Amino acid sequence: MVFVKDGEVVAPGEPLCIQEEFSPGDNTGLDGQGRVFAKVLGIASYDKSKRVVSVKPLKPAQSIKVGDQVIAQVRSIQDKIAVVTILSAGGRALKHPKTAVIIPRKGMKEDMKDVVGVGDIIIAQVITQFMGVIGVSIWRPNLGVVLGVCDKCSSILNKAKMGLVCPKCGEKHKRKIVPFYGNMERIALM
Repeated sequence: MVFVKDGEVVAPGEPLCIQEEFSPGDNTGLDGQGRVFAKVLGIASYDKSKRVVSVKPLKPAQSIKVGDQVIAQVRSIQDKIAVVTILSAGGRALKHPKTAVIIPRKGMKEDMKDVVGVGDIIIAQVITQFMGVIGVSIWRPNLGVVLGVCDKCSSILNKAKMGLVCPKCGEKHKRKIVPFYGNMERIALM
């Protein structure tokens, strides 16, 4: 008993058929009663020769490509690398944030903690993708920290002549900042 016709729009959870008629394919699942259901909003597609039903999503899955500019938050720092969570790519917020690594620049002598801090919001560019690992760079002039967080008290850092300063505890911090550091209007446009 087919519940919807081939080519119809279906919603997540909507029954498509029973398992005896068609096997579940891409973006479908099987419930405890033997019904095949849609997992995503999309178009139902019944392959009568293979006896498989699938759903083609209306919205393509979000992907991150080499060359994309991303906004990310620093999660952890090691000597020469930092792990970040990508929050948006190409000007669009990600439904499912992705993890990436800030790749050190050639000949880098300073530690990564002198470039970014845990909790900082950065603008970076995707430079590599290999076996699911995303590598980003902050070494071009308009890339780097756009909003820094104090290592001691977690306050937002203010830009000063000598770098960044915490308005709460007075701690001074070294970071690789963008020219428009702290300009939330400009950040929102990215």
